[in-house]
Amino acid sequence: MFHRTDAGVLQRYTCRLIMDLARPMTPTVPSPTTPIASDAVAALTRNTGDPRGPATISAKGKPLRVLLVTTLRWPLSARLALAFDELGCKVQAWCPSDHPLSTTAVVERLHRAPAMLGRLRSLRRAIAASSADLLLPCDDAATAALAQLYRRLGDQVEHEPVRRLIARSLGTPPAASQASDRGALLALAAAQGVRVPEQATLDTESSLQSWGGRHGFPAVLKADGSWGGQGVAVVNSAAEASAAFRTLSRPRFLPALRHWLLRRNVSHLQDWILGVRPQITIQQFIAGVPANRAVACRQGTVLAGISAMAAQTAGATGPATVVRIMDHTGMNESTRRVVRGLGLSGLCGLDFVIEAATGLDYLIELNPRATPTCHLPLGSRGDLPAALCSWLGGTPMPTRADSICNPQIALFPGECLRDPHSPHLATAHHDVPWSTPALVRDGLDLPWNERGVLARLRARIRRARPATIRRESGDGSPTVS
Repeated sequence: MFHRTDAGVLQRYTCRLIMDLARPMTPTVPSPTTPIASDAVAALTRNTGDPRGPATISAKGKPLRVLLVTTLRWPLSARLALAFDELGCKVQAWCPSDHPLSTTAVVERLHRAPAMLGRLRSLRRAIAASSADLLLPCDDAATAALAQLYRRLGDQVEHEPVRRLIARSLGTPPAASQASDRGALLALAAAQGVRVPEQATLDTESSLQSWGGRHGFPAVLKADGSWGGQGVAVVNSAAEASAAFRTLSRPRFLPALRHWLLRRNVSHLQDWILGVRPQITIQQFIAGVPANRAVACRQGTVLAGISAMAAQTAGATGPATVVRIMDHTGMNESTRRVVRGLGLSGLCGLDFVIEAATGLDYLIELNPRATPTCHLPLGSRGDLPAALCSWLGGTPMPTRADSICNPQIALFPGECLRDPHSPHLATAHHDVPWSTPALVRDGLDLPWNERGVLARLRARIRRARPATIRRESGDGSPTVS
């Protein structure tokens, strides 16, 4: 038996096998040891008919129109497109080229988002052309772009419909943008009576040492504008804190160039060119379990929500790959207060830590955009796209055909890529979009930083290096490092 020390070798072999089995062709009989693949075969060969419900009608007497706004190639926006299509909405998207959204057949039109120049002009034109009833940002940069566009249009009368739509979609655009400022957010939350960890904004390394002298370690350093566990460091001493502060607060050219060339994400390079330094906050470390509450809201009022506790994460500070749906009164109330205080609309997710010793909830940050559980159809326990359709259409909340009953959910493709043999894939509900085989294949394909000519060249150079063979303790199986 081989132990997986290189995240590429075994994962890619297994995921490629699953991807091949998920192709829309006559399947062979799968092995009993591959429950995911057998589920894929069963799901892709059954006749489900048309999953879409009756069209959700807007106040104009036409189907509701949603414009998804995204700057990153995350699959979440494609899952939201499928959800809104099932609810009878018309979906368009403003996104980069080669986005997972292009693997679905439910998006009426894809408006290409430029990598750098002319982004706001392109976004304004996409909003005007879409005739959307709602704009849904799917990443932090998308929220920031909408808020920036709102400010830039100012009092230009000819663009007033676009400004009104942005305000309707975000609630209060400046507040939605402010929510990404971790220090300001937690200060506002504390003023609303929400429990937050001790925290401070750090300007210099000396301010870091001063905070450490008062509160001690461990602590958590975070850089604004980061996501998915990046830009976060748990530090256990003053020396670790200083090293992490220097790394997080200074944009570096080579990593920024790598993000652009391999991930096609130009934002890091833009920050380096402009000399933008991220704001660093330090928070008291709370020993406990990560949790999240995703909500649909309207002008500061929560319409529906989904609370989940992380059962498995991608690394120590990474996103959850398996969640357990639960109800937590403290999280519900804290979310209600923050959403009301910021006057938010649309979709957002609040991250908490449930303290192990007391069970109390501590708010640690807010994402003013769609988060990974927003698309889940949980019926009476929470269906956020349906709640938004009910608000916009002024109708009772529509329902989707297949609600998830299992409280434990393995998110796709996160858990499969983390560990293709994870026991969670057999016991939890595996949230795979079987109705869209091309999206399944895209999710199991190589990560974006390993696609393209430059990525293949880098992989070839790495393969040319001699591998070191060593033996693990225990059964002595060989591993490659």
